[in-house]
Parts: sequence; C-alpha cells; structure tokens
Amino acid sequence: MSEQTVQTSRSIGHPTKREVIVDSALRLILKNGYDGTTVDDVASMSGVSKGLVSYHFPKKDALFRAVLEKILHRLEDDLRAVHEADLPARERLTLYYRNLFEHEERTRHYYIVLVDFLAQAPREASVRNYTQVIYQTILKYVEMTVADGIVAREFRNVDTRIAAATIVALTEGFIFQWLYNPQGITPAQAQQVAEAYVVEHLLLPGGR
Repeated sequence: MSEQTVQTSRSIGHPTKREVIVDSALRLILKNGYDGTTVDDVASMSGVSKGLVSYHFPKKDALFRAVLEKILHRLEDDLRAVHEADLPARERLTLYYRNLFEHEERTRHYYIVLVDFLAQAPREASVRNYTQVIYQTILKYVEMTVADGIVAREFRNVDTRIAAATIVALTEGFIFQWLYNPQGITPAQAQQVAEAYVVEHLLLPGGR
C-alpha cells in the first residue's frame, strides 16, 4: 500500500490495521486484564492473523505500550481541551472534575487499564516510563490551570505544584475507593469534596 493510499484511508476515517489491533487489545484488556489477554485473542477480535499482530508488535509488551500510548493521547487531548476552554480557572477545574466523576463508564475503563499498567510498572521499565508520563501530564495541566487562576486574581497565591498534586490525589483517591469499594463514597459526593477544596483553599474571597 502506498503512502498516499494510507493518508487517503486515514483522511476518510478508516483506521489502519495497526489501529484496529490496538483498539482490540484495549477492549480485551478492559474485559480480561493484561495477563488474561493473549495475542491470539487480539488477532481474533481484530479479524487479522496472529502473524500480522506479531509483525506490528513482535512482543506482547510492545502491544501493551501501544495501548498505553493510545490512552495517553486521549487523556492529553481531554486535558488540553479543558485547559484551553474559554472559562475562568475555577470553572475549568469543575469541568475537569465533571469529566472524571460524571462519566462513570469512561472513568471506570480508563482506571481499570491504568491499574493493570501500574501493576506491570515495577518490573517493566518501559511501562514505568509511560505511567510516569501519565501523571506528569495530568499534573502539568492542573498546575497550569491553578497558575492561570492566580494570575487572574481568582485564586490565592498558593504553591501551584502542591495544589495540583493535592487535586490529583483527591480525585484519584476517590476514584480508586469507588472502584474497589462501590458501597462507599459516590462519584457525586467525591466531586462535591473536590470542589470544596477549590473554594476553601484556592478561591480568593469574592472570587468567582
């Protein structure tokens, strides 16, 4: 297939075989976990041969990293869209919370896969590097939003790094509790607490 054909295929929205394989691997990992997903399963779901999967991904961990890259790209796109929204900083943080706590199925899928990746990280340096990038990416966008609020005199002059780390710790801590203890705090309650942190610790008196 020529490069021109590949570009044309992508331009009209047809995924490449590699993209189909990665999408299939993601769906299978969501269903069965990393250890429960085989190359044969991925090939079957993708409608391709095992040999073609191995051609694109000679080792299973290479396919695993490709799934992680896909999640990272989606995550960064979402975070960038929130950060670039024409809204005050407080409302952008609220939008960030809503994306996490009001889209339960999407959040569940993301964190199920992330937990699998985190389990691999101690023994797979390449996976560990990706998980570090995920957290650096989340923290970067949250910290930039807090900094914007300070510049706009919407937020107190706080340490942006600590504030961002606190927000991420709150949100992820609640999400992990929700995943592993569904009878405990609800996503709606978690969102209320996260938003209360902004009001009580970031917002200047009289801020929006």
